[in-house]
Amino acid sequence: MAQIAEDYVSPSVRWGMLKQDHPDAIFEFTHVKGVEIGIPEKFGGEEEYCVCQILLSPTDELPIIGYKPISDARNGKNDHASDAWNILCTKALGRAVKRAGYDDTASALKVLVTYQQRKAEHGAISGNVLADGDYLHRVAETSNEVVIEPLPTEEQAIEMVTEQLGGELVEDEWDSDSHMNGCHEEIKKIISRLPDDSIEKAREYRKTIAGKEWPITSVSKFNTFQLFIEDLVAQNESDDTEEEF
Repeated sequence: MAQIAEDYVSPSVRWGMLKQDHPDAIFEFTHVKGVEIGIPEKFGGEEEYCVCQILLSPTDELPIIGYKPISDARNGKNDHASDAWNILCTKALGRAVKRAGYDDTASALKVLVTYQQRKAEHGAISGNVLADGDYLHRVAETSNEVVIEPLPTEEQAIEMVTEQLGGELVEDEWDSDSHMNGCHEEIKKIISRLPDDSIEKAREYRKTIAGKEWPITSVSKFNTFQLFIEDLVAQNESDDTEEEF
């Protein structure tokens, strides 16, 4: 397994950042043979792939794509077959977002953030149209004053992805205790199969979004936590760090 960068940024967080810059962006998952997405036969073109297609605007004709071979799918003990598909989708999304310009390390993203911030500040000072893409701050000009407006936190960015994947939750309470307990037992099993460092990351993230509460009584918070765990699983199951394009 390739070494995962210490400052690795999950696909869901990067998707949230992309959505800040391109609010109309959408993604779709499909499975096709490699030759259909330009992979030569001798390089695996006859294999099937999980493909993520991103359109920065619904009117775009050429999608940005990322893919992972179906043969890379792995199931843990007691996992449903669809769990392996979800992991492939997460990996494919990460590659597609990386191709869209959102690298998978915080150090690389910082360069992009700094550039976008300076570009927006320059636009505000010169009186030009403000540049999109500053997801640390939005700079708006109001009379002679420059206003710095904070943007969503990492947790809010992940919640944006949760909404994108499953739709906005009308109710934030569990429909039954048995459903809540069952979901929590399942997520505990998944976490227990992770390496110790990932288990610690899961524990700290749970404290961040829900404090000491367990089970988590908020459905939206649980979904956010579950998405984070899926990212951890994808990182540990991956045999690369999304380096190929």
